[in-house]
Amino acid sequence: MKRVNRLLLISLALLAAASCLNKPKVSVNADFTTDKDVYEIYEDIKITNVSTATNDIIVACKWEWGSEYVWGKQLETPLSFDTPGEKEIKLTAVTNSGVSGTCTKTITVQDTNKRPIADFDYSPSSGITAGDEVQFTDKSTDPDGKIIGWEWRIGANTVMEQNPKFTFNEYGDIEVTLTVTDNQRGKGSVTKTVHVEKSEASIELLWSNSYDGDGDVIFSSPAVSPDGNTIYAFSSGLHLVAIGKDGEKKWSFDAGSHNPGTTKNFSSCTPSVDADGTVFVIVGNKDTQDKTRTYESGIYAVNPDGTQKWYYAYGYGWFCNVIPLVLNDKIFTATKRNPAPADFPELWPSGSGDNGLLLNKGDGSYAGYLQVKRGSHGGLAATKEETFMVHTDSKYGTRVYWKEGDGWKYYGAAAGQNAFMLGYIGQTNTEIGFTSYMAIDGSNKVYILFGKAEGAGGSEADAVLMCYDLGKYDKEAGATHEWRLDLDGKNKQYYSLGTVIGEDGTIYVSTTTGITAVNPDGTKKWYTPAGGEVMGSPAVDKNGNVYYNETATDQSAGKLVKLGPDGVKIAEITLGQSVCTSPTIAPDGTIYCNGVKDGKPTLSAVKGVAAPADGWSQLGGNPRKTCKME
Repeated sequence: MKRVNRLLLISLALLAAASCLNKPKVSVNADFTTDKDVYEIYEDIKITNVSTATNDIIVACKWEWGSEYVWGKQLETPLSFDTPGEKEIKLTAVTNSGVSGTCTKTITVQDTNKRPIADFDYSPSSGITAGDEVQFTDKSTDPDGKIIGWEWRIGANTVMEQNPKFTFNEYGDIEVTLTVTDNQRGKGSVTKTVHVEKSEASIELLWSNSYDGDGDVIFSSPAVSPDGNTIYAFSSGLHLVAIGKDGEKKWSFDAGSHNPGTTKNFSSCTPSVDADGTVFVIVGNKDTQDKTRTYESGIYAVNPDGTQKWYYAYGYGWFCNVIPLVLNDKIFTATKRNPAPADFPELWPSGSGDNGLLLNKGDGSYAGYLQVKRGSHGGLAATKEETFMVHTDSKYGTRVYWKEGDGWKYYGAAAGQNAFMLGYIGQTNTEIGFTSYMAIDGSNKVYILFGKAEGAGGSEADAVLMCYDLGKYDKEAGATHEWRLDLDGKNKQYYSLGTVIGEDGTIYVSTTTGITAVNPDGTKKWYTPAGGEVMGSPAVDKNGNVYYNETATDQSAGKLVKLGPDGVKIAEITLGQSVCTSPTIAPDGTIYCNGVKDGKPTLSAVKGVAAPADGWSQLGGNPRKTCKME
C-alpha cells in the first residue's frame, strides 16, 4: 500500500511540473514616444504609450518625472517643465499577472522665450481720493509672441481683466502690481504706487486678530469698554477675549469651565459691559436632545482684569435672547428653553415653564422672576426709566415690563395672545419677532422688526416694521401701533436682524436682503439691496453713514459694507469667510466686527470716520451693548 501511495505522489508531481512547463511565458516591452526631442520650458510634451505585453495584457502604467508621478495608460494631461535642462521620463508598465517592465527616456528642455515686458498707465494719475474710480490701461508688450493673461494686484484685491476700472476704498500709498503672461507661459511684472487721499468714503482695515475657541461666530457682536480702550469678543468655543485698540490680546476667559468637554452644543452671546467695566456674558446649552441635563446654562460676570466676579447657573436653557440687559442694579436675561421646575424651584416658581431671570448685578444673587411667555425669541430694549421689552415665543408678540416702584410689572393675561403685547393684530394673530432687535428713541417710541404672521411658515416671514409710542400705551386696554410699514426682504429666526436710529431720527432696519431707511413718520426713505445675506443689525455714525455685515451664501466671503446717508454704497471690505454678527462703532469711530477668518474666530478693526450717532445707533443700543437707552 505504501508503494502505491509513493507512486501516486510521484505521478502528481510529474503532472504539476509538466503543467508549469506548458504555461506561456509573460514578458513586457515598456516603451513610449515623444513628438520631439527638444522643448521650450512650459511647452507641452506629447507622449504616446506604445508598450506591449506577450501572453498577457497591460493593466497599469506609472509615469515618473522629477519628484512627480501619475498612473494611467496614456497621459491625459501633457507634461511640461518650468526649468531648462536634461529631463528624464520613466514609464513602468504592469501586466495582469504582475509582471512589469520599465522604459526611461531623456529629453532636452531649453529656455529661448523672451519674457513679456509689463507696463501700465492709470487715469486720473493724481488727485485721487478714496471713493474715486480709476481706469487702469495695460501697456505691456511681448518681443516674440503675444500676451494672453493679465493679473492685477491692487492692494489686497485681485483683478484678471486687461484694462480694469477700480474704486479705491482705502487711502494712503497703495501698491498696484500687474503680472502678464505670454503664449509660452512666460511672465513679466511691474509695480507702481498709487497715492489715494482720505475722504468720506475711506474704509481701511487696521488689524485682524484671531482668538481662542472654535470657528463658529454667530449672534456674538463685539462690545467696547466705557473708555473705548478694550474690545470684548466671544465665540461659541466659549472664550471671552479682551483685545486692546492696537489689536493685542489682553486676556482670555474660559466660559466653558462649568461644562467641561463640550464646545459644540452651546450658543454664544454678545457681551454687555457695565459702567464700571464689568463684562457680562451668557452661555446657553442648545442640545435639545440632552435629557440628562449634564450641561448647564448660565451667566458670568467678569472683572476688567479677566478674573471671574461671579457665576449664576440657570440650568438647562437654550439661550436665544443673546445680550444681557444691564439695568441700574440688576441684570435681566431670558432663554428659549428651560429646566424642569422640579430641578430649579426657586428659579421657576408655580410650575412655570417660562423663563425670565433677574439677578443683582453686584454679586449675581437671585433677585426675581419675570414671566416671558414660552421663552424669548430675540432682543431686549430698555428706556432710560428702565421700562423694558422682550420678544416672547414667536407667535406671542413683544411684552412690556413697566418699572413700578422697586420692581417690574406687565399687563394683560399671562398666557395666550392678547392686545397687551406689542405686535398684536386683531383678536387671534400677532406678528412674529424671529429673534430681531428693537430700538427706542429719546421720546420712548419703539421701532420693532417683525415677520408678517399672516402666511408665515417655518423660520422666516416677509418683514414689517412697526412703531409704538410707549407714552400712549393704555395699561387697561393694551397697545396700538402708530404706524406699520412693509419692508423688502425677510425677517428670519436666529439672524439677529434689527433696527437702529440715526442722529436725525431716521430709522434703519436690516432684513435678509438689504437695508431700509425709514422716516420718523413711517414712510420709506430708501432701500439698498445687499450683495450677500445680511445677518445682524446695522450701525450708523454721526454723519449718517450706515454700516452692516453681509456674508456670501456659500460662506466664501464676509464683508463690512458702508452706505452713505442716501443709501448709495460707497465702500466695502472683506474681513474673512463670514461676519454673521453686527458691527460695533466705538466712541472714536473705529468699527469692530466679529467673524470667522481662516477657520478661526477673528475680531477685525476697521478705520471709520465718525463716532456713533447719539441714541440707539447699533445692536444693543450703544458700544457697550447694554440694551438700555442712555
